Amino acid sequence: MSPQPQSVVSTPLDSLSYAAPSRIRAFLCPVGLVSRPRFLDFVCRLQDTAIIRLGDVTPDPRPERVMFSPQGFPDGFVVYNFVTAIDSHHAFLEDLELYRRTLAVFGLADYNNINDLTDLQVVIGAIQAQHPQALIHKVILFDCPLDQNELPSVDFICVPPKRASRITSLRTTLCDLTSALLAELPLLAKAFQAADTIASPLARDDDYDSVMLTSSAFTHSRSSPAGSTGSLPSTINKDNRISYPLSHHTERQRMRRKGRSMKMIANMYLLAGRTFDALKEYNDALNVLKGVSDHLWHASSLEGIGICMVVLAHIGVPFVIPNAVLPPLSPSSEKKELEQPQLLDLLQQMTSNILSLYNRSQNFPGESVPQITYAETILRTTNLLACTTLAGGWTSAARAAAVLSRPIPEVSIPHSQFHHAKMNVMNWISAAQAVRLDGVDAVDAARILTGVAATCGKLGYFRKRGFVLRQLVLELIPRIFQARQVEQNRKSRVPRSDIDDDEYWEGSRDVHVQPQDLDSGVLAVLSDICTVYGIPVDSTSEVSTFGWQDVKTSILKTCIGLCQVIPDFVGIVRYTSMLFRFSAEDLSVDEQLTLIRNFGNAYTAARSMGVQDFEQEYWDAYLVRDIAVVESSLWAVPTLVPLDAASSNRSDSSGPFIYNPFAKKGGEEGKKHLFVLDEPVEFKVILQNPFAFELDILTMSLVGTGTSFSSDVISLVVPPRKLYPASIYLTPTSTGVLNITGCRFQVLGCKETIFSMTPTQAAVTPPVRIKNFGLDARSSSMVKIPSPAFVKNVSVEVVPALPVLRVNRISLPQSSLMLLEGERRRFVIVLGNVSETVPATSISLKFTDSTTKSLSAALQEDFRGESDRYEIEMFLHKRAALRCVTDLNDVKVPANGEAEIEVEVLGKRGLTSACIEISYSHVFDSDVVLKEMYVRTLTLDINVTVNASIEVAGCDFVPFSYDMPMIRTGDGKATTTDILLKFLDQVGIPFEEMDNYCLMLLDLRNSWPSQLAVEIDSRTSANDIHTVKKVIQPGHLTRLLVPIRRIIDIDTSLPIPSLAPPKQFTRSSVKSLSGNVWKSGLWSPEVERTVFWYREELLKVLDGRWIDNLSAIDGLRRGAVELRALRISPQMVDIIRVDDVVVNLSLAPSQYIRKSGKYHWIVEADSFITLVTSVTSHSTADSVSGILRIQPTLRNLPASIALDINRRILFNGILQMPVVDIKSGDTRRVETDFVVLVRGEYEFVASFEETTAGFGGKRYIGREKFVISVN
Repeated sequence: MSPQPQSVVSTPLDSLSYAAPSRIRAFLCPVGLVSRPRFLDFVCRLQDTAIIRLGDVTPDPRPERVMFSPQGFPDGFVVYNFVTAIDSHHAFLEDLELYRRTLAVFGLADYNNINDLTDLQVVIGAIQAQHPQALIHKVILFDCPLDQNELPSVDFICVPPKRASRITSLRTTLCDLTSALLAELPLLAKAFQAADTIASPLARDDDYDSVMLTSSAFTHSRSSPAGSTGSLPSTINKDNRISYPLSHHTERQRMRRKGRSMKMIANMYLLAGRTFDALKEYNDALNVLKGVSDHLWHASSLEGIGICMVVLAHIGVPFVIPNAVLPPLSPSSEKKELEQPQLLDLLQQMTSNILSLYNRSQNFPGESVPQITYAETILRTTNLLACTTLAGGWTSAARAAAVLSRPIPEVSIPHSQFHHAKMNVMNWISAAQAVRLDGVDAVDAARILTGVAATCGKLGYFRKRGFVLRQLVLELIPRIFQARQVEQNRKSRVPRSDIDDDEYWEGSRDVHVQPQDLDSGVLAVLSDICTVYGIPVDSTSEVSTFGWQDVKTSILKTCIGLCQVIPDFVGIVRYTSMLFRFSAEDLSVDEQLTLIRNFGNAYTAARSMGVQDFEQEYWDAYLVRDIAVVESSLWAVPTLVPLDAASSNRSDSSGPFIYNPFAKKGGEEGKKHLFVLDEPVEFKVILQNPFAFELDILTMSLVGTGTSFSSDVISLVVPPRKLYPASIYLTPTSTGVLNITGCRFQVLGCKETIFSMTPTQAAVTPPVRIKNFGLDARSSSMVKIPSPAFVKNVSVEVVPALPVLRVNRISLPQSSLMLLEGERRRFVIVLGNVSETVPATSISLKFTDSTTKSLSAALQEDFRGESDRYEIEMFLHKRAALRCVTDLNDVKVPANGEAEIEVEVLGKRGLTSACIEISYSHVFDSDVVLKEMYVRTLTLDINVTVNASIEVAGCDFVPFSYDMPMIRTGDGKATTTDILLKFLDQVGIPFEEMDNYCLMLLDLRNSWPSQLAVEIDSRTSANDIHTVKKVIQPGHLTRLLVPIRRIIDIDTSLPIPSLAPPKQFTRSSVKSLSGNVWKSGLWSPEVERTVFWYREELLKVLDGRWIDNLSAIDGLRRGAVELRALRISPQMVDIIRVDDVVVNLSLAPSQYIRKSGKYHWIVEADSFITLVTSVTSHSTADSVSGILRIQPTLRNLPASIALDINRRILFNGILQMPVVDIKSGDTRRVETDFVVLVRGEYEFVASFEETTAGFGGKRYIGREKFVISVN
């Protein structure tokens, strides 16, 4: 059983397939109102049923029309080659190759757009008049619900809609059309049989001395009955003229005419699907033509035999190979049928013989073979061999591909067999390339080269294919340019009115490429060339890094040149964009300017022609280098802060560590941007233009994901070779997270494209070049532009609407203030709310001043002691220069309202400027406990001038003197004792408690050019405060005497605290030495702590202030004296402190003693006296125990003599004794009796040595010497 031809054609028919001459050319044209998409749909439906089996065709019953009846070979089939354009260029080849003639014309109409079918009768007549050579002219009505008998004429064919019909319905229609066509073929055959001669394609008219007639003669004869007489033309030559030779013919001419006529009949049998009859007729014609040496027609007949054998082999019908085509040494084909592999070799041998005959025909100028015929013969053979190579041999798939252009399924072929077969095909391709293209017009040259390129592509020779396509472009450019020049010169000589509209339209169609044919025409070929040479044709595809850059640049310039000479405006735009994208660095400045000028002209011309959607993407993928948020000068950007920090003046940037390596680094990347709903935000977009021409951006807007927003659309011009900053505004319209991913641009001549951000330092670094074989480099050398690793986004959060505050007024003139050191001044800030809907319900202040930087720098110095650090931290954190007086919890700024805030400024040394940060927000729901809130900050700067006032020049401490004699002079002058007693009366200190106080000598200097009254307060008791007042003149230094109560109960073992935020523990880098003082002159840590804590206690009981009532304009000017400038030494500490254990000596009352001072007594010799020693504990311990020692000495004598008192004083007991368990705050009395035997002055010193568990401890000595004068 022979295989049945399939009714569905999945792929278009190949015009260069081996069986292409066996197809009937049918022209399809639109009739009536048919849209292009509908027309193409009709064409596709017809192509799906292009193969008609002869067994399904109804034969014509007329006996004179049975010559090509389908009953003669029911297994055969007719293949239609549906075309939508008339190939008038090859009309001169229609006699030699009948398949080039259009035998059927079908008008395609949409029934839905037809109002009256009778109007189509005129269309039928116009089609017949325009195409007289066609055998049938029909109009096919698609989607027609009528029956065939309801149509007004048999020339109308009805095709029901898709939903109401099957594919067999359209196939049945084509079968009827095929029947009509086969019935008309006998008339054409009789016309050729009756012709006196059939001319060759390149024959001249004078070769036959012909008579020229019109083509209407054949038109009338074709429709005449078979027996009618009439003048029938012999042939139609390339000029569409019919020629008749003279009646005197030689015998050779007669046989040549007979052979050519038989060959024409064989062509008709082949087109009619009766392949057996065609094979017989070709064989008979070959024998005749071979005898008369008609090489051209002989070779064409031999080619027809090969086509018949391939078609019969595909059908599966046995056949006998003619002896005329068998090799000379081959056995007779009647004895043994040729096997398939031998048939393929025979076909190649036949093609070689055909080419040899074609070469012989070159000796006869009028009978030579056209170059297109010669080349297509080779190309059809290479196509056949390529199909067998890809199918793995002479298989059914290979035959189906050669006859019906069916796709070949992938098969596994041994490498050696596949390589050998491909080399055989490439040898034939080399023969096709050897055809000279000098005498071939542009259309034929393009057909030859594209055929070679198509075969190379099938076999995987993409580089060879690209080379051939490049050769095609180089061939077309000068030819098309020359043709355009000739056409322009012709039109310039002929007036416009003399040019026929159809002629003008035809010429324009040849010159200008139609937009709808771009993808399948010129651009498709150029795209293939670019792909082979490593140039991606899609602007969004990956960029290939294989291939030479110079070659790519040359290819793109060639493509642009071809598009300019066509002219193809879309192609100019496309390939200029590609050249700028891939090879801009290889272009000079002049080349860039010329290209961009031609680019603009082509773009304008294409738009004026109505071409749509041809713009390309902009060629520089790095157009956007950066996008940054610009801080608004109109309103502050909000920040997200904890709720407790919103009302605190301390920044939360500090942590418990001096250095945290895991902390987020500062800078723009770590900063979180917050946008406010419905408030415009400015962005700065950095644009790059590396080219030598200006970049005209028609539209530019921001794009992003997340919440909705509206972006401004701006236009701008980017200067050449610049990084250009552009400002654009964005307004968020809803809350949420917003990611700004890039910008949307439309550059002049380019389509609207979205560009992502690529930082300036980012660059696409291609991988290391690795040498690959062939085109395998295409799959291993691809990089994306831009690389995702270098793309960044700007992520922001859109928060609800917030208030916007402004400083409406301030009570300071020009925001400036002058103070004296220690002075405090207040001013008022008036805040206004610009927002019309949102009030400011939460306000906090944060102050910074010029002293912060210097104090912070001082803290970084390593040689600072702990006490110095404490002082710096005190002035940095506790002694703030500004303070808010108003209770901010009560401050609310309503929408479109105002509120006042009062701030106090302290005159601080080094203060020159201050900054007030006003943080404000709106709490949206007071019922919800919030942990965070969105806060805005308003900054107010003020200038401050601080002048010096009262400065502490120094201080010293002296104890009250106890050895002053209590006498008065006779002249009434006051003694030292009188002065002391008077001073003690003034300060309210009893004489008996004088040892609990000391005297501070405070030196103060007035640095202000006006006198200042100074007051120093000293708290002498819990309720008593002593004030020392003094008026100090400008520039004078004054010493004040300030009584200070001695300090007790101080725990000096505590570490010096730190006022800074908590940090990790650090140990002092200075090594401690033994003793009270370091060798370096600094104090040991123990001494430093002692001095620090006693100084702190001293500052608690001191306070100072000054008053200026002369220079102040607005009343009294007053301030505080900075007493923290006091510096004390360990020696001063010994004066102001009270020891833990105090030892005092006194004498018990007696008649033999008399008191001349607090510690000075007069006694009589040889009298019994009782010495009372009091030991008082002020220690923080529960109890104290120790050894009490009493040491008497002679006064004002050397130590060696002063200690010799054994015979001078007699003691009742011992001079050292234990004293145990003295409670804190208690006093233990020890009495010692003694008698002074020798007159003189004696000094007694008592000491107490503390003992702990039997070991010696601290030693306490009486502060004052106890003196006894013996008379």
